[in-house]
Amino acid sequence: MAKKVTQPKVNPVAGHLNALAVGVKEFVKPTRFTIQYPRERRWVIDRFRGFMINDVEKCISCFQCAWACPVNAIFMYRAPNGKYYPGIRYEQCILCHFCVDACPVGSLQGTTISDGAFPDLESTVFKPEDMHNLPQWDDEAEYVVKYDFDENGNLKIIKMRKSEVK
Repeated sequence: MAKKVTQPKVNPVAGHLNALAVGVKEFVKPTRFTIQYPRERRWVIDRFRGFMINDVEKCISCFQCAWACPVNAIFMYRAPNGKYYPGIRYEQCILCHFCVDACPVGSLQGTTISDGAFPDLESTVFKPEDMHNLPQWDDEAEYVVKYDFDENGNLKIIKMRKSEVK
């Protein structure tokens, strides 16, 4: 004979009071913060992995960047001088910077710019002649937001004007 399964009694008043208590606690001492993007931008460290630029004067056409790319986002393009230079398809790129690490002469360099919008797929392809400068980026942020911890281990937010960030 099968046992009859019964659901535990739920007190709806206690559930609502518990939800309100959590809301008040988060209002008084928040454990998470939301930034108002694009008016506010998150602070990133100098070694943050973003878009790449290439100094073709240093590039020795060794193909190491293309071979190191785990998603085959780097294509080598032949230049009029007979050398090959890398170009990147950012719709494929996962910003791992294996290509930057693999470059023996340091011609490929990373930037901290990682948020971008492209109007179409063709504009995500950066040929060698496009990679000598940073991608066009309109930074509308007025503030830079940095997350930190106080001496008690509580999460706190530091909000700085963009002009105050070094």
